[in-house]
Amino acid sequence: MLIYQYLQQSAKQFPDKTALVCGGKAHTFAELSRSAGAFASHLQVNGLAKGDRVIIYLENSVEAVIAIFGTLQAGGCIVVVNPTTPPERLAFLIENSACRFLCMSEAKAEAVRQAEARCAHHPRKIVVGTHVTSPGDASFTAVVNGECARAPASLISIDLAAIIYTSGSTGKPKGVTLTHLNVDTVADSVAEYLENSSEDVILCALQLSFGYGLLQLLVTMRTGATLVLEKGYGYPYDLVKRIKEHKVTGFAGAPTLFALLLQLTTLDQEDFSHLRYITNAAAAMPQAFIPKLRKAFPHTRIYLMHGLTEVLRTTFLPPEELEKRPTSVGKGMRNVELWIEDADGNRLGPGEVGELVVRGANVMQGYWNDPEGTSKVLLPGPYPWERVMHTGDLFTIDADGYFHFVARMDEVIKSRGEKVSPLEVENVLLGMDEVFECRVFGVPDPILGQAVKAEIVLKESRSLDEKQVKAYCRLHLEDYRVPQIVQFVEAIPKTQGGKIRRVP
Repeated sequence: MLIYQYLQQSAKQFPDKTALVCGGKAHTFAELSRSAGAFASHLQVNGLAKGDRVIIYLENSVEAVIAIFGTLQAGGCIVVVNPTTPPERLAFLIENSACRFLCMSEAKAEAVRQAEARCAHHPRKIVVGTHVTSPGDASFTAVVNGECARAPASLISIDLAAIIYTSGSTGKPKGVTLTHLNVDTVADSVAEYLENSSEDVILCALQLSFGYGLLQLLVTMRTGATLVLEKGYGYPYDLVKRIKEHKVTGFAGAPTLFALLLQLTTLDQEDFSHLRYITNAAAAMPQAFIPKLRKAFPHTRIYLMHGLTEVLRTTFLPPEELEKRPTSVGKGMRNVELWIEDADGNRLGPGEVGELVVRGANVMQGYWNDPEGTSKVLLPGPYPWERVMHTGDLFTIDADGYFHFVARMDEVIKSRGEKVSPLEVENVLLGMDEVFECRVFGVPDPILGQAVKAEIVLKESRSLDEKQVKAYCRLHLEDYRVPQIVQFVEAIPKTQGGKIRRVP
């Protein structure tokens, strides 16, 4: 199915049903579909051709949702950009994508001006707000109140749907290219294993610029469910209020979000009987969180999953396996083949550590305008005409075929001739009641090669010192895994997708 058809079909089936709740306002499927159609017509009338890129530089909002589906209906390619993206990075995205249009809020006018000062390429703007001053630019309100005169673009499933920019090892963002088929394959499988239906109310506090967040929107529109869209998750009690107020049946989280929720001392006293499931992806769930989440959400199914932008999703762990395999992210989702390889391309068996390789219709087409980067991760598959994704993620597989994440290949610490997974050390640190968040990484050391360093954020009004941390780690870790350096910090640096930045 083409992605824009998700909204169109739900609008036909459930025209007056609430599709989206955002900023305290409810929007029906019919309303969103009509606005997306008008947005699409504006793009087509003003020269958008099939495959042209449209940057959507908006916070999570109804306008962002309309722009996403309108762009796709017009045959364009969405480039959803985090609203906190600074001018220098935005300039790179404008130039690299050669976007035809940029949808923005008037609050971002100065950031866009600074970005364009660095660019030779200047897209046409669609501005959310009242101040539209440049010739050729348009008011978002006027656009969505216009006519829906044009027919949807003539697309097939292998046409380009999205470019999602992710942080690159060189410091420059990498544009992950995804077709309608790539995205639909994942959305269909996710909706199947989560058993999503039109009865669901899904809470999304993740940014739509992030693949995990975008999937919440797409699965909702595909199944006719209702999406409660939040701008972020900085205030955990507000999320609890939304879950209860809207009788949310499912929500997607990441370790940082769960760490914030678990700080609420009354969490296990709330009534979450309507909450059917929660999911975790983006980063591995700390083991210490699992019993606390099960206590707080006793009636809720917890799904641990793995994914990366280049394939969106790879695995899920059925909730009934959680107690038996708390370190696993499960098996491959439907229509995806996974295996583990060593550095020589040999497939590995149970208990051996190797790189996860992904084969399936979810695998990206490549990095936009980066054939060299693409050639490093998309390698020949079983058939001469196909390529498979080498993820850079180290895994093991157990005797029953369940996958267990070890570390990113470029994050493994080599200390005293041994390999240390940051995740293993972090799981131990998070077992200390005083620790809110932490990150572990290697720093150069003339004797050890790399020293294991731990940065720790303490919970409010709690205290620890370096000796206590090391003593606790010695009880739970081999000596070479115990951090040689412990530093207490105010915050842990993260990517725009919420993942910990392990390279200082």
